[in-house]
Amino acid sequence: MSDPRALVIIPTWNEADHIKTILEEITTQYPNLDVLVVDARSTDGTGPLVEELAQKNFRIKIIYQDNPGKFGEALRMGFDYALRYNYDPVITMDGDQSHSPRYIKDFLKTSEKYDLVIGSRYIDGVRVEGWRFRKLLVSKMANMFVSYILVKPIWDFTSGFRCYRRRFLESIDLNALFNEAYIVQIQLLHLAYQHHFRVKEIPFIYQGTPDAVSKVSKHTRRKTFRYVFKFRAPWWEIIRHLVYLKREYERFVDEYEEFVNPPELKNNGHFEVKDFYDISIGVMAYNEEKNIAHCLQALHNQKVQSGRILEILVISSGSTDRTDEIVEQFQQKDERIRLIRQPKRLGKASAINEFLKLARGDIVVIESADTIAHPGTVEELVKPFKQADIGMVGVHPIPVNDPKRFVGFCVHKLWQLHHHMALQSPKCGEMVAFRNIVSRIPKYTAVDEAAIEAIISKAGLKLAYANDALVSNKGPETLVDFFKQRRRIASGHRHLKALIGYEVTTLKSSKILKMVLKLHRWTPKETFFMMMLMAFEALARFLGMLDFYLRDKNPFIWDISVTTKEVHILDENKIAKNGLSKK
Repeated sequence: MSDPRALVIIPTWNEADHIKTILEEITTQYPNLDVLVVDARSTDGTGPLVEELAQKNFRIKIIYQDNPGKFGEALRMGFDYALRYNYDPVITMDGDQSHSPRYIKDFLKTSEKYDLVIGSRYIDGVRVEGWRFRKLLVSKMANMFVSYILVKPIWDFTSGFRCYRRRFLESIDLNALFNEAYIVQIQLLHLAYQHHFRVKEIPFIYQGTPDAVSKVSKHTRRKTFRYVFKFRAPWWEIIRHLVYLKREYERFVDEYEEFVNPPELKNNGHFEVKDFYDISIGVMAYNEEKNIAHCLQALHNQKVQSGRILEILVISSGSTDRTDEIVEQFQQKDERIRLIRQPKRLGKASAINEFLKLARGDIVVIESADTIAHPGTVEELVKPFKQADIGMVGVHPIPVNDPKRFVGFCVHKLWQLHHHMALQSPKCGEMVAFRNIVSRIPKYTAVDEAAIEAIISKAGLKLAYANDALVSNKGPETLVDFFKQRRRIASGHRHLKALIGYEVTTLKSSKILKMVLKLHRWTPKETFFMMMLMAFEALARFLGMLDFYLRDKNPFIWDISVTTKEVHILDENKIAKNGLSKK
């Protein structure tokens, strides 16, 4: 095998009829694997039989636990042994031949990318042989119950056929593991998700017999029912999970898996710090005929000294207006510009993933087609990457709405708060640059910049805010469009926080309130507008929460607000006049 230090742990209690066969199968099929039998002082001669086999094959080991029926104790002893003697990965399986050794190769292969691999009897259908229908029904319903309480996309929570990576076992307190069989298996799965380890289910066929007697007592089963609630998800998450039962449950599983098992970083997250970078720019567009020419012309005119713009890829996601035609005209005058068509609109995240597959630069820049970059924006975005610990940089958005009207005031105030918050704790939006190590983002996210922030932060890199990297954008012009946008964003951020625990700085209400008080001008008009804005924002966040938890309304594909198009660049005098100073 590729890893000669892998270990198979087999807890046993009166398995003399089966243990010899299973040990011979393992050592024959996998001559480089070591096998550790943890025997609970069996009374049928299991221990002496394994000792005899161990004398003939040094790959077989045996240790004893003092008390039968404590499966968790057996696992603790086996895991301690594995860590002490530097084994990785570690496979656990039953000793009654219900777990066939032929699947071990699948566990070892899958464990190259995942930290906990679960052999599942119920993924992609029922895979159990030899059980009576009643026993099968009870087992299946029990696992469904656990899935509703823990809210994890797992089909078989109680399977003991698993593979653990050493890094996971080292990160948890083995002494805190429960002794009961079902409880400890659920607990270990809970800990894997809690510590953000990668989990994967793979199918196998469970080979039981109709007359087999479970070694798990009725008392333990009842106790498991109660203890499951120790690992429950928040009640809002449980309610949301139940909502999915009436809708797209397969999407729930796919969506959750995508968040908790994010894709591997490009080049394993390695990158080179340079004085001069190749830059790939991706422009995400859907029916942007009013602004796409201004956006591309601004990128064409960029003056960059810290690198060169290698390519400008426009991802047109199902556009039905003149967007594609306009981009094709720009292709003829700038060979760096290339149109990538997506036949169907699948959301901005899908368009970003298409771009990330094609991007060749050291630094990738993502811009929405309804924004306009100022002449030095790309240069200011790239400068911070001379520091090795910087992974992502955000721009300073400048809205072009009329601040004298209520909706315009709201747009300006929110971006003003965004700016001052970002000066303290970087927050990226509208146009972002990051090292080309992100292979893709979750396709169901509605807050793509925040999702990228989460990936970059998890990779151990810092965020930066380029105060002088200016981008003109336009917020909604009508109250209806403004409220729809804030509600959509609130739902998207709730989605990101609930699934991976990442929260952007602008969601921290206490910090926002302090910033509001610091920046507020106490004129009657502005005070009235500010109170109205706070009320609208609170309502939008509340309804966004309901959209996410109760309505299954994750707006990763949203209705376009036509009033946010037709952007223009404000000159420096208007920026200063509107209170949008860069400082």
